[in-house]
Amino acid sequence: MRRLLLASFFVSALAVAQVGPASTESQVASRADGASQPLVWSLADAVGYAREHSPRLHSARAAIERARGEEQAAFAPFLPELDLLFQSGATSSNLGPGITGPTGHILTSTPGTRAYAQSELRLEWILLDFGRRSGRHDQAAARQRMAELRLIRADQTVQFDVTTAYLNILLAHASLRVQEDAIRQAEATLKDTRARFTGGVADPNDVLRAEVQLSESREAAVNAEEAEALAVAQLNNVMGRDASLPLDVVDLQLPPPETRPSLAQDLEVAAAQRAEAGFAREAVAAARAGATSARAELLPRISLRASGGRVDGAHVQTGWQAGTGLHLELPLYTGGRVSGEIHAAEAEVTAATADAQVILDAISLEVDQAYRSELAAGQRVQLSRPTVTQAQENLRLVRVRYRNGDATPTDIADAQAALTRSQQRYASATYAYLAAVARLDFATGREQQPRRGGP
Repeated sequence: MRRLLLASFFVSALAVAQVGPASTESQVASRADGASQPLVWSLADAVGYAREHSPRLHSARAAIERARGEEQAAFAPFLPELDLLFQSGATSSNLGPGITGPTGHILTSTPGTRAYAQSELRLEWILLDFGRRSGRHDQAAARQRMAELRLIRADQTVQFDVTTAYLNILLAHASLRVQEDAIRQAEATLKDTRARFTGGVADPNDVLRAEVQLSESREAAVNAEEAEALAVAQLNNVMGRDASLPLDVVDLQLPPPETRPSLAQDLEVAAAQRAEAGFAREAVAAARAGATSARAELLPRISLRASGGRVDGAHVQTGWQAGTGLHLELPLYTGGRVSGEIHAAEAEVTAATADAQVILDAISLEVDQAYRSELAAGQRVQLSRPTVTQAQENLRLVRVRYRNGDATPTDIADAQAALTRSQQRYASATYAYLAAVARLDFATGREQQPRRGGP
């Protein structure tokens, strides 16, 4: 976006359109919640505010926290589990107390109603499960990295949306000033034409042509005002503000043009910086970890279990109890559950690999299209810039002929309309180029910051 600083160079050439920087006075709008925010925003301020307040980024940050919690939960099985158990009850003389857990059955000694209370501290630690835990943990860690990459891309998207809406406001400002100047010229032409018609010098067609031109200029001004209002609402929205809040922007200051990177260089940057490329790799890694964990379900699980506790009561054997042992569990038959999970996990790996290729191909296509759009937009700026000077000179010559009696009011109106069209065309080409620059930055994964010069 160093190229975005090209706007001062471009916009300065729109002097005929009287496009100047907006006031940078310290203007403040009071909000209902008591907070105050500036009425005039620079592009950097708008981007910074959006990065802090955008609901999209809040959601992406929350997704990271959720993924971190899931990763922590997936790591927990590597650590021992410690539980405190307690039970109390009473049984008739022909029944023993209830099941007490790993410490074994409570022994009875005398007949009669038995009341008992048992406290037990139990430890279980899985020593070896042949990839179950590591697969789940690797999958959770990959998903956490995916969430972080989503935040990076969401941040870039917000920056691009802010830049686009900001440029739309600047274009609407330029268009409105072009049309306001055209309205003033059309009103002057209509006034002079009517005077000439009254004096018998002009005919009704000249008056009609001047009225049509004035009507067209006013309609174009209404369209520009609508576009400005919509762009302001859009910028407020992507910044995380109420769409109805007032907002104004300042013109961009642009450096001299610099050498543009080649398409190959942009593709290299995209491969290194686009978050989706890393996202695709992490998705494949997560799928493979899931497949590893699923296949491990066919293998045994070895764990250490130990417990200690105390039994108290009436007509039961009281005292301390303790025990420990190694346990091995091997699933022999699961009704097809494990094999089905393995099949689904392997299919997910295949799908993730294919999706990764789709993502990489899409990135390459986006960069190619954005690069060529930037080239074309730059050429349109170069082609439209001379037409403003030519239209200005043509209007000057027509006015000279008009004063000498060699041109009609219709000729003046046509020359003025041609100048208005050239000014509007140049303004549109300028901001379309800046938008193309921003889109190329977005396609390559760059920050929306000044980088390169213009065409």
